[in-house]
Amino acid sequence: MNDPVRLIEIDVHGDGRPAGHAYGEAARALVRRHHELIASGLAARGMALDDARRHALAVRAATRAVAPELAAEVDGVGEGAGMTAADGWILQLRAELTGWGTAAPECSSLALVDPARPGGPLAAQNADLPPAYGNLFLVLRRWPARGPALITVTPAGQLGHHGMNAAGVAVFGNFLRAGQWGVGVPRYLLTRIALAETDRHRAADAVAAVPRSGPRNLLVADDEGALDLETTPSAVRRLEPAGGVLTHTNHFLSELATFENAPPEWLRNSRARLARLGELLAKAGNDAGPVEVAAILADRDGAPDALCHHAADAPDLDIATVVSTIAEIRARRLHVCAGAPDSGGYAGYDLEETG
Repeated sequence: MNDPVRLIEIDVHGDGRPAGHAYGEAARALVRRHHELIASGLAARGMALDDARRHALAVRAATRAVAPELAAEVDGVGEGAGMTAADGWILQLRAELTGWGTAAPECSSLALVDPARPGGPLAAQNADLPPAYGNLFLVLRRWPARGPALITVTPAGQLGHHGMNAAGVAVFGNFLRAGQWGVGVPRYLLTRIALAETDRHRAADAVAAVPRSGPRNLLVADDEGALDLETTPSAVRRLEPAGGVLTHTNHFLSELATFENAPPEWLRNSRARLARLGELLAKAGNDAGPVEVAAILADRDGAPDALCHHAADAPDLDIATVVSTIAEIRARRLHVCAGAPDSGGYAGYDLEETG
């Protein structure tokens, strides 16, 4: 296994537009590269950048109505990177612009929360995205004037793909595919809405209370336990751990499965990963810590339907595990592997300001 690669780390204080501006300015080169990647993908699908900006501004209006400071922060990201506010919003969108039918099955999440666990609860995720996103991830620490400080692992310019806050709330997100989508708070910003809360139940309530752009799964853990939140724009369902274990991949597990419209091969992939997660966690046992979970996240059994996905497994999907994260919740510490976990090590990140 290679030595850990450390991601770029950025610390931002305050709220709203000034905070977003500071973030966009500090990560300008990566933010602009991220924007160029999105624009290129949109052009390949026949969408002009101006059309994307118009849709992004509609999403902005929907978000501003329920989370004005968060919306202002996104505005600042685009401006701080030398672009427009609308460009900052484009960075928060992906399937909302390219279409729900084009996104592939992405991400596997887990939480271990048995009260007898040594070291306390642990949550983790393999983030599967187009391979080009692997060079865009950074670690963003936010120190808001109100609410808990937080640390997120995210593509540059996004406010948060997944992460944890100082209150011990850890949030991981998985793609879901359903026939419902529209104009609302974009999926990636749901992570930040959840991370503004002080426990998993308040986090779930906060996500359920806002209008949502499309289906999204959020696994939320804290010092006392975990829950899974399956959402569509019109409905939310909560799932609880079984035997101290909670897992999710990319298909609905609740009665919201009636909204499922993923093709059969994607469902096969997601179900195979979910079954493999359950099998490996059962073998690892209640004492599994970051080392054991890292080995599970690196598992290649059953490829192309493996937990650790390589781009070559299914070239037509353009998907790979680009970052893997393990949250030691009681320690308020993230272990992050930049790249596929079967070939890289995990670097540690805490909620302590750098330099």
